[in-house]
Amino acid sequence: MTVGPLHQTALDPDEAWGVNLEIPCACGGKLRLGDKKCKGCKAKNSFPRLLKKRKRIERWMDRRIQSGVAPKLDRAQLFLESARKYDVVLREVVRRPFPRHQKKEDLNRFMRRVVSFFPSMFKSTSPKQMALGITDLVKRSSAGMARTAWKECEKILDGVTGKPASGSQGHLLGEQAERVATDLLNTGKPYLEALKTLQLAHTRMVTAYGPVKEIFSRHHQSGGTQGLWNKARLKFRPVGERLRLPTAIWKNPAEHEDLKRFDAQLGKFMEQIRWFFDQTGKLQARHNVQMNTYKLSLRKHLVYGLAQRIGTTAKPPERLMLVKRVLSQKGIGSLPWRWFFGIR
Repeated sequence: MTVGPLHQTALDPDEAWGVNLEIPCACGGKLRLGDKKCKGCKAKNSFPRLLKKRKRIERWMDRRIQSGVAPKLDRAQLFLESARKYDVVLREVVRRPFPRHQKKEDLNRFMRRVVSFFPSMFKSTSPKQMALGITDLVKRSSAGMARTAWKECEKILDGVTGKPASGSQGHLLGEQAERVATDLLNTGKPYLEALKTLQLAHTRMVTAYGPVKEIFSRHHQSGGTQGLWNKARLKFRPVGERLRLPTAIWKNPAEHEDLKRFDAQLGKFMEQIRWFFDQTGKLQARHNVQMNTYKLSLRKHLVYGLAQRIGTTAKPPERLMLVKRVLSQKGIGSLPWRWFFGIR
């Protein structure tokens, strides 16, 4: 049997229900969990009563997984949340790739804002930094998801049977976390490849910024005759669509070309960002598929855990009471049966 509540998908449904488990009888003999009677003493086995309600029990577990376990697994998955936050940052950059000059704002004060804007923007939009952070996110996410899955499954089984597990599964968490980490990396592989493509445009943009940083940083004259001449130069020789300069700040044609080159690379990065926007949605879709697989696995894990607690962990006299506790759950046993025979 595969280790861990999140990796039981391949487990045969009948095997998950423990029909082949051998359990002790009160007479000292052995019988399978799915047998109706002991061959030795002919004593009735109460577990087949649950097998008759198999579909109802599975639906009952699915509801608890959907409402309780799955949301907590989503919160423990930090990779997707980080991708969403990165998407927000990129959208803000597309909305405002260059600071807006305020009316009556001093030119040199504005350029100081420009100089401080770009290093911050380069860092926050860096695909390389995002990719490097994913390694740590996967490690933390896998550990959190493995721990959450074990904890929540044990809580459900404790509640439905009224019989807490005698042993801890803590020693299996490491192996479960490794499997989850592999799943997360497989799910995120296309996203990481897209980050590499985006990084190429980001690198070219940062490289093009080098020559214009000095132009932005120096003192600029905005008043007098020179100021009027600079505004005229900008009108007849604009820099580009993204660098919304209030006036011409270049001294020679070479500097003008540097500004135009930076504007062009900034535009190409914006185009790559728009292409990249779909990647977060595709990552979400792959995550949804993985979560559906986990939900199926969780159900099989819960069913197998129920079979173990009733069949192999409980003593023969306890089994009937445990079976009645399960049948007494709302949504499993019928309403009349729960009224007259259920355990409250």
